[in-house]
Amino acid sequence: MEVYLKDSYKKELETKVKKVNGREIILDETIFYPESGGQAFDTGKIFMNGEEFNVIEVKKREGKIVHIVNKEGLNNEDKVKCIIDWGRRYKLMRSHTAIHIFCAIVNKETGALIT
Repeated sequence: MEVYLKDSYKKELETKVKKVNGREIILDETIFYPESGGQAFDTGKIFMNGEEFNVIEVKKREGKIVHIVNKEGLNNEDKVKCIIDWGRRYKLMRSHTAIHIFCAIVNKETGALIT
């Protein structure tokens, strides 16, 4: 489930690993936003039994959110705690909103279509 769509201010989440393929992880639920629509992906950390895995990329593939971590070691059904890099997320949210405002102004003032 894409928790970030319901609560973009959620910074932490406990969930389970659904599927593992090397360093590519699919979680049962996620707060990590994937690269999509020109917006950058979230980064952060996944913790399992005191071990830390850095989330270095998040993308959507075949309708699933794939988290790419810096090392192998997670397994199917592992219980994990996810923490996003809130400073990065908040900057991306603010710049995303600013771009929408800028595009609306350009459209209003020039009639240019913005896509």
